[in-house]
Amino acid sequence: MLLKWLPLQKNKTSLRVSKLILISGLLAGPCLANTFLFQGTFGQDDQVALFSFSASTPESLTFETFSYAGGTSGTTVFPPGGFAPTAFIFDGLGNVFTLTNGTCGQVGTDPDTGNCNDLFYQNTFGPGTFTLALAVDDNRPVDTTVIDGFVQDGNPGFTCQEAGTSGSFCDLTTVLGTSRTGDWAISISGADSANQVPEPGMFLLTAGSVVAMLLRRRSKFTLR
Repeated sequence: MLLKWLPLQKNKTSLRVSKLILISGLLAGPCLANTFLFQGTFGQDDQVALFSFSASTPESLTFETFSYAGGTSGTTVFPPGGFAPTAFIFDGLGNVFTLTNGTCGQVGTDPDTGNCNDLFYQNTFGPGTFTLALAVDDNRPVDTTVIDGFVQDGNPGFTCQEAGTSGSFCDLTTVLGTSRTGDWAISISGADSANQVPEPGMFLLTAGSVVAMLLRRRSKFTLR
């Protein structure tokens, strides 16, 4: 009986080892890329939304908007009608990358204008931390850093002015400058982390407030 029991125990042990190897292989396999989804609404067309994202190693990242023609990201559905977007990536080394419009096969077709103006951009980034700036079409950076601002800062309604009409969000990709909304939505896929940060003007205002507060505290300390 002992001779019959030993092979059986060995087979059970082998089966356990095989299962462990299989599970380890599944855990070590490629994981689904992280997708970070952000959405909001601009009150004026000179606003800019900023995002910080990082990649620990050179990775292929995908950036896509859903605000113009609408679309779906995961289980989130976005309606059409938002402004025509433009976006830029700053690497902190003086390089600025302009995100390109997707083709009608990559992004949705707007039911009102028939245009495919959402962004779809893929490129390799990392290692490092980068800044993504989302703006309304025909706005662009003044220079190669976010702190320099954008050419339309302080000029609300510029899209409708350029279209020769009144309003806040006019589509400059159409002949009549169709009125749009301030809604936006963008996803970043493949990054290790991503989050939204304050606009350049808000950042300067906050930084200035902090400096003023520190100076006041230092002044009080000196007087004592």
